Amino acid sequence: MSADVEITCREVVELLSDFLDDELSAWQRARVETHLAGCAGCTMILDELRETVRLTGRLTEEDLTREQGATLLEAFRDWRAGG
Repeated sequence: MSADVEITCREVVELLSDFLDDELSAWQRARVETHLAGCAGCTMILDELRETVRLTGRLTEEDLTREQGATLLEAFRDWRAGG
C-alpha cells in the first residue's frame, strides 16, 4: 500500500503522539510524513508537541504547586476512567 492516500489534518493531529513515540505502522508513518511535508500548520503543531515533551520532561514533583499536582492527578483519573 502506498503512502499517497490522503490524510486530513485532523487525522494527523490525532496520530502525532504515536508518531513521536514511533508506534505507527510503516504505512501510517509514511502518510503522516507525506502530509507534514506539505502542511505548515501540522508541522507547527508537531514542533509545539516536541517542545512540550521536552519541557515537561524536566518537571519534577517539587516544581508543581499542591494545586497543580491535584489538578494533574484529577485529570489522569478522569482520563483513565474514560472521561
